[in-house]
Amino acid sequence: MILGIDFGYNSVKVVILDKNKIITFGEKKVFDDINRFDPDKIQSSHWVSAFKSLMSELSINLRKINTTVTSINGKKVSLKYLTTLEVEEEELNNILNFEAKKLVPLDGTDPVIDYHIFGQNAKEIDKIDLILVATTQKIIRAHAKIIKDCGLKSVVFDASPISLLNCYKYNYDCPQNSVDVIIDLGCVSSTIIVYGENQEIFTREIPIGGHNITLSIMELKKIDYLNAEEIKIKHGIMNFDSNSDVENESIQIMQRNIISELSDEIRKTLRYYMKSKSGVSYNKFYISGATASMLGLIDSLNSTLNIEFEVLNPLINLETKNNFDLNKYNTAIGSAIGNNLKQRNLKSNNSALNKENIILKQIDKIKGFLFNEIK
Repeated sequence: MILGIDFGYNSVKVVILDKNKIITFGEKKVFDDINRFDPDKIQSSHWVSAFKSLMSELSINLRKINTTVTSINGKKVSLKYLTTLEVEEEELNNILNFEAKKLVPLDGTDPVIDYHIFGQNAKEIDKIDLILVATTQKIIRAHAKIIKDCGLKSVVFDASPISLLNCYKYNYDCPQNSVDVIIDLGCVSSTIIVYGENQEIFTREIPIGGHNITLSIMELKKIDYLNAEEIKIKHGIMNFDSNSDVENESIQIMQRNIISELSDEIRKTLRYYMKSKSGVSYNKFYISGATASMLGLIDSLNSTLNIEFEVLNPLINLETKNNFDLNKYNTAIGSAIGNNLKQRNLKSNNSALNKENIILKQIDKIKGFLFNEIK
């Protein structure tokens, strides 16, 4: 059995996967008192306490878990598709370390990198295509402390954008001559992934999430965080128009502005990608994340962006006896799926299977560069 863990800012979510069956799942808020919620003040003890409480509530015996996979939040890890000269491993590491310094935050520690080589570049025979995964030693140590304090051992470290991509690839056919777009709307940020079977992988983090919407309501309505969150859940965005019963007109304006800001950032990203990739077209648009469940949000984005979002369904090729919010668990499910597929690929001699899941195999390297770095 594989345990996938998503240490989110708002909650800890877990999924236990046995082959293609979801055995159990659950969620625990990081703060019992939501009025105390502040993503900038979350300490490792908050995640550890939430995780242990969740394990107790779900009656999960960690000794029966074969593998545990946990993802590092997309804000804390950078992914970049690169084409570089085919050189020896030591020289390649030097090149990628130089590139990583441009990507990771300046926190006083060195970058930590991993990469997966896709193969020879189609246009230049002396070059290779690869994806670079980069973060910092400080971020790794902080995440490793959470893992250690949770009592977990032999943990595979994953990156949230990779987990989300795993979830998508396991359940959907990838376009050959176009690209799909996946947007994950989280608590403090949103991730955009553009992916096609024969195209470069593109990712971008947008610093807007459900927390930002709640804060705006809280400030303009002069209420506490709990009441602001309840208003957001109850009314969504469609109830903040001129015909709604919401009393404060400033909130109507605020909601339009912050949603418009999110929409504008998505639009700018899609335009940037399209301008940089001639001859590539968009195929389908998928949406994910807890914030995607906000009443009226998907319809609003569809209207302003003139596209049609489909909720990313992680259960198309998975079995489960229980229904749950599809938007919440994609990262945890993707982490478990990715490790599961990696093991299947290593055991399989089927070249078609290996080619289909090539992006997933880098998780094997992520375990090496992240977890072993701390030992």
